[in-house]
Formats: sequence, structure tokens, C-alpha cells
Amino acid sequence: MPRLAVVRVADADASDVPAAVGEPISVPVHADTPRSDLAPEQAARSSYRPAEDRAPEDDAPGRCEADTLPTVPRGRPARTDASSGRPSPRPREDASARRRPAHRAATTTAPEVSPVEAATVAAAPVAAPEGTDPLLELLPEGPVVVVDADGLVVTASREFARLVGASVGEMAGTSVDTWVVATASGSSERGEVRRRGGTTVPVRLVRWNRLPGTPHRALVVVDVSDLDEDEVVRRAVHSAVADERRRLEGLTRLAQVGSWENDRTVDAWSFSSVARTLFGLPARGTVGRATVAECVHPMDRPQVTARWTAMVETGARLDLEVRPAHDPSRLLHVRAERTAVGHRTVVAGSVEDVTERRALETRMRTSSRRFTDLLAVAPVGVAIFDDHERLVQANQSLCRLLGEGQESLRGRRADELLDLAAEQGPDTVAMPTPLLARPAGSAGSISWSCAARALRRRERGARGEFTDPVWCELHVSVSVDDAGGATHLVVFTDVTENRRVEASLRHQAMHDELTGLPNRRALTRAVSHLLAGPTARRTAVLFCDLDNFKRVNDSLGHDAGDELLVWLADRLRDGLPPGCTATRHSGDEFVVLCADVDAHGGLDALTDLVGKLLRTAVPVHGQLVRVSATIGAAVGAALGLVATVDGLEVDPFADPVAGVLAAARADAEDTEAPEHPATADLIRFADAALFEAKSGSTRVALADEAIMRGADEALRLEMQLRQALVNDELVLHFQPVVGPDGCVQTAEALVRWQHPEHGLIFPDKFLPIAEAADLLGELDRWVLRTAVREAATWPAYGDRPAASVAVNLAGLLPGDPDFLATVDEAVAESGLPWDRLVLELVETCLADLPPSTLREMNELIAAGVRFAVDDFGTGYSSLSRLTGLPAQIVKLDRGFVRGVATGESDRAVARAVVELAAAIGQTCVAEGVEDADQFAVLRDLGVDAYQGWLFARAMPGPKLAEILARGPIAPDVADAS
Repeated sequence: MPRLAVVRVADADASDVPAAVGEPISVPVHADTPRSDLAPEQAARSSYRPAEDRAPEDDAPGRCEADTLPTVPRGRPARTDASSGRPSPRPREDASARRRPAHRAATTTAPEVSPVEAATVAAAPVAAPEGTDPLLELLPEGPVVVVDADGLVVTASREFARLVGASVGEMAGTSVDTWVVATASGSSERGEVRRRGGTTVPVRLVRWNRLPGTPHRALVVVDVSDLDEDEVVRRAVHSAVADERRRLEGLTRLAQVGSWENDRTVDAWSFSSVARTLFGLPARGTVGRATVAECVHPMDRPQVTARWTAMVETGARLDLEVRPAHDPSRLLHVRAERTAVGHRTVVAGSVEDVTERRALETRMRTSSRRFTDLLAVAPVGVAIFDDHERLVQANQSLCRLLGEGQESLRGRRADELLDLAAEQGPDTVAMPTPLLARPAGSAGSISWSCAARALRRRERGARGEFTDPVWCELHVSVSVDDAGGATHLVVFTDVTENRRVEASLRHQAMHDELTGLPNRRALTRAVSHLLAGPTARRTAVLFCDLDNFKRVNDSLGHDAGDELLVWLADRLRDGLPPGCTATRHSGDEFVVLCADVDAHGGLDALTDLVGKLLRTAVPVHGQLVRVSATIGAAVGAALGLVATVDGLEVDPFADPVAGVLAAARADAEDTEAPEHPATADLIRFADAALFEAKSGSTRVALADEAIMRGADEALRLEMQLRQALVNDELVLHFQPVVGPDGCVQTAEALVRWQHPEHGLIFPDKFLPIAEAADLLGELDRWVLRTAVREAATWPAYGDRPAASVAVNLAGLLPGDPDFLATVDEAVAESGLPWDRLVLELVETCLADLPPSTLREMNELIAAGVRFAVDDFGTGYSSLSRLTGLPAQIVKLDRGFVRGVATGESDRAVARAVVELAAAIGQTCVAEGVEDADQFAVLRDLGVDAYQGWLFARAMPGPKLAEILARGPIAPDVADAS
């Protein structure tokens, strides 16, 4: 047998080490027969195990690359299995020894071995000791020398040092040619090892070109003194093939991919261990055709037979999935191909368990189908964009939203969907925000939402032109794969209608619902804006109050009044010059705002123009109604304002209110700028000038120093009035309402203000202030609570019931949310019987009431409360309306009573009212009866009760209680009181 010093196996095993380093080891004479003088376990360890008993070897990372076949790693003993191609070293045999019988060879003393064998065998079964050079750990066992790029020895193995007869330290740094000389080159390089004594040993040189992580290379020497080169190569190739088979077996086991072959010439089958497991075949033993057929599920055998026949006959490749018979729940992917190997026909194939893979694919297909179905039925638009933000897929909702088909949208960039003109306007030059712009600082997979964007939309139909944009909120989810590619899933929620509603609400918040003009809030913003600009001193506010508008409402109804207001609003909108805007401040008040009054000829010229616009005849409900207005004006210069050069830009010929509202709409958050400090003063002074104009004989008044002082005083009184309500500084006086017999039927509560500085103030002084300050409702609640509480204490006269109390309401009216609850609570707390309460309201408050308000009033009427029509006959009242009012008492206005004794017309009107009231079961009360003639005429007409100075003036509650206790009041009592 040849002597191959080193072969390749797997890692060293400490259990294979039988002797310490340097211990002499005998060499077996025959590869299959260990020497008898060796211990049995040593002989067993030195033998070569069969290939089927050894585990397959994987390539270790970092292994060296050699010019020739791999050899044994360090620490593993050489093996003696001749079939493996890795013979253990054995002693040289002379020719006579080779001819001896085998039974004598086992007991013959081993002849002298070669130096290479001696060095190799002595170290082969010894594990690498602690401190071994790490470079040698990368190399096979045996004589090895490591050299650097210059050919100088870096280190050497113990075997090589023993072979040359020198220590490693002596060889380090010397030229490798000192110890090893190549004598022949080629595929099998031969050489000689020079020993220290001068002798040489013929060897074969195996070069390792590169050691991982170092610039060094290595030489491994193999003794070939009694073996020709071809035999060495043949056995090495055989060993390498076996190694590769074992490695392939290990890889297939790791990948769970089995391999199999069918030699068609002899019909022989071979299966790897993985294939046997997958097919359910026995782990060992031969396998025949019948066994192979039975390992396939019966339902799949016809398909396998047909495909197998086609492959054998035509050479078509076999590729199918079958179920194994032993476990039908599994799915095997089988591939096979026919090929020729020499004179033989071989079918080679593979088998792989794809059960989990197919299940995963099924789940993915199901998930994808569900996702597709979800896209199809989603009520919102959904689109998928690729890494370049090009649309890949869109659902039908998005197609309908944009008015385009799937194919038309596919491939379009996201930004091409935007309607930039709708978002920024035609004159905007700023760069638009990309549709799929990521949030600042974000990276990788992320989700976000963004504000509504305008998208281009086509009309439905053949022409398909672009129409009004559709506004959509975007919800974006970006998924980034391992390669860095991004997929955008975008949900488009149509908020066009929401924006329309929001715009409508913003418009309603800034505009009057009836006329469409800007309202008080818009006026305040615009005035504040102008006062902060360069035209602050020239900014003018004109308050315009329609004259006798209440008469139009009372005579023709509220619908006619609304029609008149709309007509006048249109007239102001069309007739005012550029830079001026009309707004509606309250019921019958318009306010004109001018950015620069000097640009229109001054304040006098502007007030004259506005007066002419509001002084006209308007056709309303078939009647021509003549209207005019009283105007109060104030200009910024009167407040001592200074123009702000660095303030906001103001165009004196542009609509001042429209500009402010447009800026508010452009502000996404609609953040309101701080109000200018003089805004409220300018508006208040113009209102004060209006009050002054209405009080005097002129139609126009300009805010001057006196008016502004009066406005300041009114403001001070307003604050004091609010405090008076808290501090209970108000008092009630009561004026009796008597019957024809002089008995007091009712007493009307009249409020007075006991001012700490000005004394007793009558209502005509502070009620306008309360109305302007929106305090009438609170004032009515105080009067109601106080009046019923005092009335509950009034005495009765004889067997007559105690007098009722009448409360005039102007701020707390039927239909108000708390009207019924407030009355109920006040009466319940006072203990006053319900039938002793009379609630007086003017005619306009009782006309055209909605059903819900009528139900509340009827509830109170059923409890005993009576409603009275106060001041009936004023304005354009019609007697026919009296029948439709939900009232039990009619109070004839003092305007008719004043001339009833001297004028036929007043007497006729009074007679008609009395007769109509009697006809419909209502009680008629005459107000303002001041002399005996009036009393006599009214008594003859049939008036039911009288109120006026002829009987009694308004008096405090205690004095009224005294009168009630005395009994009836004669007409001449007025003088005595």
C-alpha cells in the first residue's frame, strides 16, 4: 500500500488521542491488520472507519485553498480504510517481505519506516497541544511549513521539524529552499526534503496558495517513495468524490431537499436519506419499482405514471406535486430529468416538502383577494403608488371620484392628480406641496394624514372636460421593503361637501342670513384691520337706522319688513362707491364702513350719499312704502388716532370687509388677529351719534366731543346698571287698573332705578341703555320675580279677590328657551295664584307665533295666566289681526284715548276696538285716562277697565297695599293722592 502522510477529515476529537506527545508509536504492518503489540483500543482507533459510519463533513469557513486535494486537519489520526482512498502510513517493505504469506506478515517485526512516515505517524494520533501556532490550525496534519511572500520560513509543524532534524526556532527566518527543493513541476510537483545530516527524502509537494487573513502560504510534503503519482491522484480523487457526496448529503439534509436516481439500464433505484424520509421509504435497504409506486398517494398515481412515461419516452422534464401515501396532508414537489451517462440511461431527480410554502401562498392569495375585494367595495377612494409615486392600482370609488378609468389613471404621477389652480389660485407662483410629501424628519415605513387637497375631476360623458375639483383628505401608509423600495397606500376621503358646509358656516358666521350683507362680527374685524393701517384717521363708520320700520312690521307683517330690508341691502350694495361696504348691524340698522372717507369727498358727502340711497319708495306686498333713515357717523380722526405707516396695507378703493374675510378664509386655522384698541370706541361713538340724531330734529349727526362724552356716560351707566341688577338697586312702582266701579282689578309693575348718585331714574332714561347692552332679558326676569313676590302679599277688599299683577315683558318673550321655566319658577317661589298674573306683550310679539310657542302659552293660560296686548292701535295695526292673537286682554293705546273726547276718528277707532274685543270675549283696558271727559266717553263706549292719572299714579308697593285695603278708587282720588 502507498504511504500517504496526510488525508482530509473533519475536526479533531480528543477521544481519539491514545498517547502523549513524543511517545513512540509502533506502525502496523498491514492497513487492515493492526500490530499485535498495540493495545486493542489503539489499534481500533488507528483503523479507518467505514464511510457509512461517519458523519458527513461540512466545509468550515476560513479553510485554506490548496493547489491540490485537501488533506487531514491537525489533531486527527490517519485512517486505514483502503476503500476511502486515504491509506494510513505503514513501513516500507522490501520485495521479499511483500512475497511473504499474509499470516506471517501479522507477526513479523516492522522494518524501518521512512522519515516522513515516522514523523507523521508519531504525531498523527496526538491532539494539538495548548499554545499551538494558530497558522498551523488552518493546515492539515503532517509535515507542513509556512512561508511568507519572500519565501522565508514563518513556522513549521512538529512533524516537519522532526523530518528535517531541526527545531522550529532554527528554521524560522531561513529560506524555505534550505529545507525543501522542488525537482519537477506540473500538476504533480515533486521535490526533496533536505535533512540536517545531508540526506534527502523524495516527496510530493502540495502548495497552499493562501492562508485566510494572512499573506502567507504553506507547503505540505507527502512521501511518495513507493507509490507512483497516478495512484496518488486516483485515490485522492476518489476520496474527494466521497467527501463531496457526504457534503452534498449534509447540505440536502439541511435544506430538506432529497435526491434520488433510477438507473434505467438495470432498473436500480437509490435515494438520499432526506428523500427516503419524505417518500416514507425505509431508512436502509434496496428499493424496487413497486415500492416506489406505492409511496405515492393512490389519487396521484395516474398523474405520476403519465408524466413518468412521457419523460422516459420523449425526454420531457418531470415537474409535479404529489401527496405521499404515508401522510396525505403533506405535499411534495418532485422534479426529474432523463440523462445519459456513458452507455447507461439515468433518471435523476429531487423531492422537496412544499406543504408550508403552498399553505403560505394560499394564505397570501386569500389575503390578496380579500384586499382586492376590500378595494372594490370600499366607499372611499384607495390607490397604490410605486416607489416613483406612479399610480399602480386604483379602486372604482377613486375612479368615480376623479371621473376617469383605471387605465387612464395607471402610471400617472401623484402630483399630476392635483388641481393647483383650485388650491392656490391663478396668480400664485409658489411651489406646491407634493401630494405624497413625507412629514419632516421621517424615514422608512410610516403612516400619516394630511389636510384636504384639491384633485382634478372630469365630467362624466363623452367630452370628459375638467370640472370643479374634488377635495380629499389623504391618509398615507408607506411600506419600505428590504431593497429600499417604497409602496404608498393612499386613502382618499371626499370632503368636498364638508368643505362646502364649513364654508357656508364661515359665511353664516360673518354674514347676515336675511340680507347676505356682512354682519356685526365681520364689521368689527374690518374696522380693526383698517385702524391698524395707514388710513386709520380717515376710516369712517356710519350707523343708519330706518325710520318707522316698526310700523311696517306691525301693519304689513314681518315678511314685508324682511322684504324691505333685502331690497334696501341690495340698493346699498349696488350704490356705494368702491372702498365702502354696507353691513347689517341689527334689526333695522345698517352700518356703512369706508376705508378712506377723503377719497369720496369727505364725511359729509358720504353721509349725504348714503341718506339718498336709503330715502326711497319700495314696493312691498303690493304697496308702495316710503322709507328714510337717520344716520350717525364717526371718523377715526375724532378719536385722535395716528396713522400706522408700518401697519397692514390698505387699498382705499377695495372692499374693506371682503378683503378681511378672504384673508380669514385663506388662514387654515382661521386665527383671528388681536382687535385694535379703538375698534369698539369708533363703533360706539357712531352709534351714539345715531342716538343723538334720532333725539334731535336733524337726520344726520356726526360724532363730536359732546356726543362722545354722552357715549362715555352711557357706557358708564350700562356698567352701573349691570351692577344694580346684582346689588338689587332697582325698585318697583305699581299703577292701578280700575273697573267702572272704582275697584282695583290689576296693578301694572313699573321698574325704577334708585341710583346712588342721581336718585330715582325713570325707565325712559335707562331702558334704551339696557336694550343696547342686551340687558332687557335679565331686567325682565328681575321684574317678574319681584312683582309676583310683592303681589302675593296684597290684601283683598271684602269678599272680592285680591288684585292681579301685570308684568310688561320686552326681553323675556314666549318662544325663548327658558320662558316657560322662568315663569313657572317665579310663580312657584312666590306662592301667587296663577290667575292673578297678567303678562303684557306688544302686538308684534304675539303675531305669527310658531306652534311650539303657542303650546307654551296655552299651557300657562290653562293654569290661569292671562296675556294682554299692550299699546294696541299703534303703527299699522289691523282690527282683523286682533282675532288671531292669543290674548285675553286688549289695552287701547293712549294715542287714541287722548283724543277720544274731542275727535270723531279717535272715538270711532276706540268704539271699534271695544266692540270687537267684546265680540271675541276679550277684556278692553284704556291706557292714559287723564280727565273726566275721557273717562265718561270710554265708559259710554263700554270699556271694561281704566288706567291713568285720573285714578292713580304709579306708587310704591306699600302705598298700593294701603289703597287696596281702603276699597274702590273714585276718579277724584287722583287729586287727593
